[in-house]
Amino acid sequence: MTVSGTDRAGRDPAEVGALLTGPVRPRPVDKTVVDLIDNTIRQHPDATAIIHPTGTLSYSDVDRLADAVTADLLAVGAGRGDFVALLLDDRVGLLVAMLGTMRTGAAFVPFDRAWPAQRQVRMLDGLGPVAVVGSHPPDGAPAAPVVSVRTDPVPEGSRPPAAVRPRPTDPIYAFFTSGSTGMPKCAVNLHHGLVNRFLSMTERFAADGGVVLQNSAHTFDSSIWQLLWPLTRGATVVIPDRTGILDFDATLAQIHRHGVTMTDFVPSIFDLLVERLQARPQERHLVASLRQVFIGGEAAQPHTVQAFRRMFAEVRLTNTYGPTEASIGSVFHAVGDDDRQVIPLGLPLPNTSVLLLDEHGDPTPRGEIGEIHLAGVCLGAGYHGDAERTRQVFVPNPYDDVAGDLLYRTGDFGWVREDGLLMFSGRRDAQVQIAGVRVDLGEIEYALTTLPGVQQVKAVVDEAGATAMLVCFYSADRGVTEAELRDHARAALPGALVPSRFVRLATLPLLSNGKVDQERLRRRLAGAAPKAADSEAVYPPESIEARITQIWSRVLGFSAHDDDFYGLGGTSLGAARLAVEFERTFGVRLDVRDLIRAATVPAQAELVRRGRPLPPPAVAPNELARDLRLGDLGRVRVRRVDDPGAILLVGATGFIGTHVLAALAAQSDRPVVCLVRATDDEAARRRVTSALAAAGYGELFGWSALAGDLDRPHLGLTAADWRRLGRQVGTIVDAGGRVDTLRDYAELRTTNVHGLRTLIHLAGTHVRKRLISLSTTTVRDAPGTPLAESFLAPWSTLPPDGYSRSKWVGEQLIRAAAEQGVPAAVVRLGEVAAHSSTGHANPRSSVTMILRLCLRLGVRPPTRLHVDWTPVDLVARMVAALTEPRHPVAPSTVLNVVAPASVPIIDLLSRLRAGAGALPEVPYDRFLDRAADVVGDDETARCLAVLRPRSAAETDALTGVLHDALVGTDTIRAARMARELGLEWGTSRDREIDTMIDRLTRAVSLSVDRPYLSSATVQ
Repeated sequence: MTVSGTDRAGRDPAEVGALLTGPVRPRPVDKTVVDLIDNTIRQHPDATAIIHPTGTLSYSDVDRLADAVTADLLAVGAGRGDFVALLLDDRVGLLVAMLGTMRTGAAFVPFDRAWPAQRQVRMLDGLGPVAVVGSHPPDGAPAAPVVSVRTDPVPEGSRPPAAVRPRPTDPIYAFFTSGSTGMPKCAVNLHHGLVNRFLSMTERFAADGGVVLQNSAHTFDSSIWQLLWPLTRGATVVIPDRTGILDFDATLAQIHRHGVTMTDFVPSIFDLLVERLQARPQERHLVASLRQVFIGGEAAQPHTVQAFRRMFAEVRLTNTYGPTEASIGSVFHAVGDDDRQVIPLGLPLPNTSVLLLDEHGDPTPRGEIGEIHLAGVCLGAGYHGDAERTRQVFVPNPYDDVAGDLLYRTGDFGWVREDGLLMFSGRRDAQVQIAGVRVDLGEIEYALTTLPGVQQVKAVVDEAGATAMLVCFYSADRGVTEAELRDHARAALPGALVPSRFVRLATLPLLSNGKVDQERLRRRLAGAAPKAADSEAVYPPESIEARITQIWSRVLGFSAHDDDFYGLGGTSLGAARLAVEFERTFGVRLDVRDLIRAATVPAQAELVRRGRPLPPPAVAPNELARDLRLGDLGRVRVRRVDDPGAILLVGATGFIGTHVLAALAAQSDRPVVCLVRATDDEAARRRVTSALAAAGYGELFGWSALAGDLDRPHLGLTAADWRRLGRQVGTIVDAGGRVDTLRDYAELRTTNVHGLRTLIHLAGTHVRKRLISLSTTTVRDAPGTPLAESFLAPWSTLPPDGYSRSKWVGEQLIRAAAEQGVPAAVVRLGEVAAHSSTGHANPRSSVTMILRLCLRLGVRPPTRLHVDWTPVDLVARMVAALTEPRHPVAPSTVLNVVAPASVPIIDLLSRLRAGAGALPEVPYDRFLDRAADVVGDDETARCLAVLRPRSAAETDALTGVLHDALVGTDTIRAARMARELGLEWGTSRDREIDTMIDRLTRAVSLSVDRPYLSSATVQ
């Protein structure tokens, strides 16, 4: 179980803000936890050490009881380097056994007698204890002497024979943690790590820790400080008398009876306690003695924490973070008034460091997410009997400024906020990359289990085909169909998180520890793959259909006769690959959007025979007429200026919406409610928080998240939530919807048209609400045609693509709402560029995708076109200003927010660098060839989907892909508003462009060797 260091690399992570170091504090180099406790016993022999359900024990009582255990263990040969298994449920006996074991020099390992017998046998076999204290092990366990423990006071007797005292670098205890292989890992910790933790607590919390309630399960390492730290300083431990952790009656009674001043809660239990105390104010006096409460083990909920602080202003709350492998907890944060949106992890304890490193082991700049690594005296000794897993997570420390030979990879992701506090972002082991998008399998599984009748769900990644694919194994009641589950997934999850395939099983296979056996599921994937009848039996051998089925099988990993491409798990990445193969095989150049529309083998064969792309599908006049019909909103009063109400923001996780949220938070203290597609409000909050972090924002105040769905009636809300929004909201900002130029109008209608209609009806419910809706300059019939700052006539020509058509219809609905008295405004946008200060760009915009593709290919195409350039923070400021109640929105307000600063695209491309030089320009057909050869993620696929075919090389290749929205666009109103706000409207964009290019170049350089890693975001 030894691990070794390596030579220092001499790099300094502090320069980029990736290193947090606790203060350096002197510690006794020759002392162990045993020494600290024994010293206290000598100083306070008659003080009360333990209060338990049947009485009390003094320090001298504990001393004698532990001596008896020590004598028995020494008699059976226990000593330094050994492990002693504690099979005890009684917490008093557990504490005595811990101290008695430590005095022999051995390390103790708590067990839970309620664990399955087979599990205990396997764990004892791997541990190889020299003895067991407490109960006899289950049948089949390796033979070991069993030592009993007394918990009633005994008269003073002779001291046990002298033992070899432990050293500071010796193991003190070990805890079993879950292991992905089915065998729990035995994490070993050392005396000097726990000494540092205990002395750090004494320095910080001594005044509050007079009486400590032991409040954690004894098989969790947080129980260690609750049982042992008080004994290092003459305090009292209260062992609770209750039926379980949720027995709040007993918990509250004992806090009150014994004057408990300090305890610890897991946040989920803490939430329930706070909810109870809010509902029962008559019980609040029962916790009046508390002075310090620790929370840790999972993410804390800010609203719950702040509710507790409002009820008990004199109680200090500390959020704690740290893995079992590193002396219980290594990072603390004293919760304050500013922690309303998220609770930071905080700062490292003395003699401890935190580093944030990327997947290559390099420091991540401040504000960017990296894996949390720990260093310093807190590190344990690894996993007993498992050198390989120890080497995987206890890695050599190459940094000169970081103490210690090793770093511990926690598997947690985090980032450092501008104020220098560590923030939590998620776990590594539940996250995978699918088509360039980071996917959390746990989020998928939770969402699918919320469908009534679904019993078990496990999401796995199938990497057997040409592209990685999400597969969902599930078991469910007979009435639950695959179609229902797929529809539920689409309603509850972002598109990138919806599994491509669903495989139903009677029950999911389990490991002995109760977890799903993922290896067995993966072995079933080959048999679960979609299959079709033999293509030669269905189609003539040399037919186009037969050749297409062969391409499907080779490129996609599946084939079918009349099944839908997307129903079988196809993606835009797969469609892009098909387009490349079709051109090579048949010499036919098809758009990806054509293959999306023609989603079956026969339909794609017809495309090949046709030899040219499909025309845009027409919108039936009767369907368009229905979509344009708004209906009567009724007559209600307009909200008063002095009572503006809350702001409902739709689309807060999108590129523009995130910056709008930041602008709203900076502008005023009006509460902002973010409507987010998610399974519940907490998942919605996490999505918004993640989007804010990705955009480079720290903590924002004044916003909350509400799980909802534009696609569903009443936004998918309960009747009560819908009524509450109707009463409380005074302004609606619609920055949501689906932005997808590859999709037809019919596919976008539900979200972009029907969803907007729902928002309009909300704007007319209870009181008239201000409505600001984001649209696009492509609502005109062609780029460059005149576009005034006014609504288009209802008889104007529809734009050619489905997305622009959906926004055209949306504008007509807004116009109708304005005619019925809704104070509504439309903000049309062109190319929304990167943030003017940070360079944060929209990863889904055509400009960004083309720039990133050029960087990855090392070449650029020729072009003479221009593109408009309006930084996203300017857009956000203008949208936020429209929400101000002091600035009334005139009827039928339309703003074309396009800054008067077009940029030559060649200027953008010429700033890209490969090594020391600019990217060479190559003919467009060669550019397409190189792109087709490296299709490996969804971003490249989408970029190929919007690029024009080879024939475009005869003109300007990027015509129709990028255009200058400023041409023909009236921006008088928008320019006036920008001047009133003091925005840099018509200035040079050189500095902003350089900032964006630098940021893009750094991001691509990190991912260029990892074909499934990109900056694409789920929105």
